[in-house]
Amino acid sequence: MIKNSISITTFPGRFALALLLALLLHKPVLAAGTSAGIDISNTASVDYAIAGSSSTTISNTVTFRVDEKLDVNVSWQDAANVAVGTPDSNQVLTYLLTNTGNGNDSYTLNVQNSLGGDQFDPAFVDIYLDANGNGIFNPGVDTLYNAGINDPLLGADASQVVFVRNNIPSSLSFGDLGNSQLLAISRTGSGPPGTPFANAGDNNTTAVVGTSGGTGNAIGTYEVSNTTVSLLKSVVITDQQGGNQPVTGATMTYSIVVTVSGPGNASNVVITDPLPANTTYTTGTLTLNAAPLTDAVDADAGDVSGTTPNTVNVNLGNLNQGSPVQTITFKTIIN
Repeated sequence: MIKNSISITTFPGRFALALLLALLLHKPVLAAGTSAGIDISNTASVDYAIAGSSSTTISNTVTFRVDEKLDVNVSWQDAANVAVGTPDSNQVLTYLLTNTGNGNDSYTLNVQNSLGGDQFDPAFVDIYLDANGNGIFNPGVDTLYNAGINDPLLGADASQVVFVRNNIPSSLSFGDLGNSQLLAISRTGSGPPGTPFANAGDNNTTAVVGTSGGTGNAIGTYEVSNTTVSLLKSVVITDQQGGNQPVTGATMTYSIVVTVSGPGNASNVVITDPLPANTTYTTGTLTLNAAPLTDAVDADAGDVSGTTPNTVNVNLGNLNQGSPVQTITFKTIIN
């Protein structure tokens, strides 16, 4: 409960009460940021003296409950246009969905690609929700979105990273742009600002549409680029006698060198390498640029058999031709 007390001294009783009422009626109510369903109460008191006798009068308590404001924001998170080929498939755009209201709300998501102002329309594939909070799309880890089934439910000021995948058509020209818009609509209610929805808010409060109209959207952009990502894989064999013969028990040390060329950016670069048949991965040997990576799916860039069974997986993020050469190594033993 939020309480506010006003004291007035030395005035005759009726005048003091009239002035007190005027102050209360003109005092602004600042509820921005206060959680929906919170009760705000106000009680006034007046101290006065009549004929040398001191008295105090307490007013009635005025209480109201804060309504829920329905506001949402969507922002595009990629640092630059996402470089794609022509054709290309399952290219990812990254967005951030934020509940900017003051209560719990869930959102229906959809994608609009026929926007105009670009050179091509991407072909929508699907939407994923970031499941591990790393902000990077991880196939097999992140959650496929199904409208009406797993609509994001967010508390006030909470956010959810959302991935949109599209296919890129063929026969485009270098530099062509394609826009893709993610829309989020409050499931509690949307419409002109100020529209009320009785008993729809937290704690059965009235939900009131905020300045966003209960909807948010942002546009991400693909750019057809002649940027290429090149891989060079090599292996060094060390047998048990100190030689380099590929015999049973020999260790195979694999290296994958990743380079980027061209003027654009390669976004969400993920290297996958199925472990060779008839070999066994040597636990704890995965490295990126000589720094060790754990085998489990966790906060670092790589894993072995976690994201995809029997496969080395390393997420290199966003790269361009100015990025350092990326080198991945791991070891297996011939069965």
